[in-house]
Amino acid sequence: MTAPKVLAVTPLLLAAIAVAAQWTSLDSTGPYDVRPGTSFQYYLLWFPPHAVPMNLTFLNVTWWKPEAIWFKGTYPVRICGGVEGCRYVPATIYVVQDGVYVRKDVRTASYRIVAGFVEWHIKNRFCAQGTAMVAPNKIIVLNFTTQIWISDIYCLHGNNWFWLRLLPYILRDELAVEGVEAVEFRDTRVHVSVPAKPPGDYVIPGGWYLDPATKRVFRIPNDTAVMAELQRLRMRISELEAELANKTAQLAQLNATASQLNMLNSTIVQLNSMIAQLNAALAEARGEAARLSAENQRLRAQLEALNYTHAQLEEELNLCQSRLEMLQAANATLTTQLTQLKAENSRLKAKAAELNESLAKLNEAYASQTAQLRHQLEAWTRAAWIGAALGVAAGAAATALALRRRK
Repeated sequence: MTAPKVLAVTPLLLAAIAVAAQWTSLDSTGPYDVRPGTSFQYYLLWFPPHAVPMNLTFLNVTWWKPEAIWFKGTYPVRICGGVEGCRYVPATIYVVQDGVYVRKDVRTASYRIVAGFVEWHIKNRFCAQGTAMVAPNKIIVLNFTTQIWISDIYCLHGNNWFWLRLLPYILRDELAVEGVEAVEFRDTRVHVSVPAKPPGDYVIPGGWYLDPATKRVFRIPNDTAVMAELQRLRMRISELEAELANKTAQLAQLNATASQLNMLNSTIVQLNSMIAQLNAALAEARGEAARLSAENQRLRAQLEALNYTHAQLEEELNLCQSRLEMLQAANATLTTQLTQLKAENSRLKAKAAELNESLAKLNEAYASQTAQLRHQLEAWTRAAWIGAALGVAAGAAATALALRRRK
């Protein structure tokens, strides 16, 4: 079995950076927290210029190895040989954070709990987005398409890049770290944004930082010349900004004075126009006052006439009220009489109803008796006619008998 080869970073890393440059650049790699509206300058913890982008899958946290945090990703590597010559092929890269390990005092009894706790924070908090920049410090080649990169890993965490070498300063009871330099930074004009730092006042972790104003990446504390130049430029910018603010204030004051003069001139013109309008209005008001005085005299005369008429109407009203009271008394009397008459009328109506009922009964009796008399009369008439006829016949017979006898 062939032993794995440990390569120096420089030649292989230069080739990797050449490939990475095809799709990334320092100015375009982001996003980063711009923080608009802040009144101070600030630096952001950043990744080094030689870091390469990689989509990482978290593997596990090991407690028995010097390197604890392991990821897996793919990256194109340059392979030369065969008929195809030199080419880039995708290789499996095992990426491990350099200098971070599980504390020795928790490796025995509770190592599984500790490992699970750290894994959860890496998977669900700091490296949950899966995008990272990887700066390899040492590369172990297992074969042509499999490598181990012992690196500094910068995970995209929200709008910032989280350097995993600082994770032990957050999970202090579980992890330890080596290789983080504590840098004293007392420049109060610059705010440094880091997720965690070594203990101490005015201390920041040594590493790579971004100046969002200039888009420059530099290393603290190594790039002292860059920082000095930045400080000098910032001081000059502050001086120019102060001078510009002073000139702007003076210009604003002059503009305000000119505006005030223009406003005063406009005010004077407006006041003259208002005075002329007020004089015309005063003359008109005086004429209106004379007209109103005459109108007032006329209205006073009308008021006196109306008062006289009102007195007469009050007298007539009192007389009418007296008459009304008399009429109301008479009306009450008539109302009482009307009530009595209504009662008498009701009594008479009842009496008339009784009489009508009696009359109806008499009519019925009369009609019955009349019918009986009519039947009797008819019977008597028929009997009389029959008797008369018999008498005539008897007379005729007697006459005839007498005549016969005479003869």
